[in-house]
Amino acid sequence: MGRRTHGLVALLATAVLVALLVAVYAPAQGPVPMSADPSNRPSPTRPPTTEDEPPARPLPPVVAGATIAPCHRVGGTVPLTIVTFNIHSAIGAAGFELVRIAAEIGATEPDVVLLQEVDDGRSRSGFVDEAAYLADALGMKDVFATNVVRPSRRVGEPVSNYGTAVLTRLKVDSWSHTFLPNRPGRQQRGLQHLVLRLKGREISIYNAHLDHTTPSLRQQQMRVARDIIGVDPLPVIFGGDFNASPESDTLALALDASHTDLLDPWPLVGDGNGLTVPNNAPRSRIDYLLANDEWTPTVMATWQSAVSDHRGVVGRFLLRSPRVCG
Repeated sequence: MGRRTHGLVALLATAVLVALLVAVYAPAQGPVPMSADPSNRPSPTRPPTTEDEPPARPLPPVVAGATIAPCHRVGGTVPLTIVTFNIHSAIGAAGFELVRIAAEIGATEPDVVLLQEVDDGRSRSGFVDEAAYLADALGMKDVFATNVVRPSRRVGEPVSNYGTAVLTRLKVDSWSHTFLPNRPGRQQRGLQHLVLRLKGREISIYNAHLDHTTPSLRQQQMRVARDIIGVDPLPVIFGGDFNASPESDTLALALDASHTDLLDPWPLVGDGNGLTVPNNAPRSRIDYLLANDEWTPTVMATWQSAVSDHRGVVGRFLLRSPRVCG
């Protein structure tokens, strides 16, 4: 053999040896294609050992306020006593008794009173401005909201009004009244709103008397009220005669957490069952004081009226201290 032939034979022998080694030691599953991008490469089929690479270190815990300045509540709480009462125009079994209504409300020593079925200038209630009378008797201010205007029945009689009212010892910053959805032949209803000052802080108070005849209309009215209240940034209390039970769709709308942060405090601190109608032997709870999470309820109770067909509801709340961020 020539020198060239010897070289070719040696080269072939080396190639055969390499091929045998590859066949013996190659992985059984065959070749794995490798991507130019390391992030696209398949993960290992077994967990890493300490010989391969150290296990991943756990992330440090997130500490509140480490990256965003926390908001702390600063200062003390402020008490508020509030009443809601459907006074039935102060007409009871013994006739017109507005003085007794004033005495019942006064016994609760309220800061704010939400009234429903309030007359102004109606013959059946002696042409009295009931809200103004009660405010004067209790040393409070009144804001009356007309839902229904009735023409005079006789020559010389005044035009009369019927609606809701709020009495308060607090400073009134502003107030408004929004008519709620209605249907032909039904009594107009409204949502009364006052912004009050409690120890220098603004609070929102809402008062409503919803339809008593048709659940679907009542739900329409609550939906509008809920949507207004749901965007109010202030501490809110929403009360009144809702003509709906705690299990009703109407109350579910008011307490829908996707729209408001209102809560019913009765299950937390209520005294007794909270039933309000009929007054003498109540079977239903339809009068409420709901509050958002800026308030801590401490007392919820009812009283039996000597005049109205509803029991009154009194609630005591603590306004939580304001948040200060930074």
